[in-house]
Amino acid sequence: MKMIKNILFICTAAVLFVSCKKEEAAVLPNLDAYLRTQPNLSTFTAAIAKAQLDDYKNGPGPFSWLAPTNDAFTAAGITADSLNRMTAGAANYLLMYHILRSTNNPPTNVLTSEMISRFSVSRATQLGGTLAFFGQKGNDFFVNGARITSGDNVLSNGVVHVIDRVNTPPQLRGNIQNILQSTGQHTLFIALLTRAGQWAQLTGGTFTVLAPTDAAMTAAGAPFNTTTGINGLTVAEATRIARFHMFSGARLFNNDFQDGFTPATMQGPGRTIRVTNNGARLAGPNNTSPIEFGGTLRDVLGNNGVVHSLGGVLRPGT
Repeated sequence: MKMIKNILFICTAAVLFVSCKKEEAAVLPNLDAYLRTQPNLSTFTAAIAKAQLDDYKNGPGPFSWLAPTNDAFTAAGITADSLNRMTAGAANYLLMYHILRSTNNPPTNVLTSEMISRFSVSRATQLGGTLAFFGQKGNDFFVNGARITSGDNVLSNGVVHVIDRVNTPPQLRGNIQNILQSTGQHTLFIALLTRAGQWAQLTGGTFTVLAPTDAAMTAAGAPFNTTTGINGLTVAEATRIARFHMFSGARLFNNDFQDGFTPATMQGPGRTIRVTNNGARLAGPNNTSPIEFGGTLRDVLGNNGVVHSLGGVLRPGT
């Protein structure tokens, strides 16, 4: 009799255990339910509807989302009004770049544990395999330089990583030439690149370019403050300065610039810049004070690399 009671007790406990496990699994919301509790993602929710991706909210998944906050959409110039005017195709194109592809078979959630990397590494998105780039800086994780402010929000049909910036598909930016020309604030640096014979190559390859704004070039004084002065430089001198603002074969985002990082520029071996102030400032050997990132371009990803505006001109050594 005692043995029967023990067996019944074990069976009852097992049933309760399984039942509890089912209840635990059931409490995970899907994307639709999760977004209803996130007022700071209301623009993102509206964008999903505009993009006709509602099936993703309730579908089986798993879908790994990068979800820009309302403030991120506003900073990108995307408001409720502009979203209403956007075509469904344009909204779809943008949002598919915010869904990460799993490399596992069958697919699994893409978690921040896969983003642990000193330098940015690539991961395909649902936008035709277009790449996004992950990296880590301290305890923070980044995608294309956008910081994940709330990561690993696991759902019944995927995971959401909330980010502080809208990531624009690189195809919409074009190449580095297109990016620099689009601002109207880098005309003097473009003149320097042209004088140095570096401008033409920026339609292809892979580069990171640190681009002083016109205000920064003007503040640097002669010969950088006028096109005439820049064209008066010898090609060798223009090349020495221009290539000190360029990195070949790498896409470097703000999270890659960390204290102690001394990336080699295209000026040649050993021609490095110094990174200080937790990656906020840069300096060359002949800069009397560090230079801050500034202007309209930060972590701007194009087809062939990344562009950052600079608030000064980096001075290489002799």
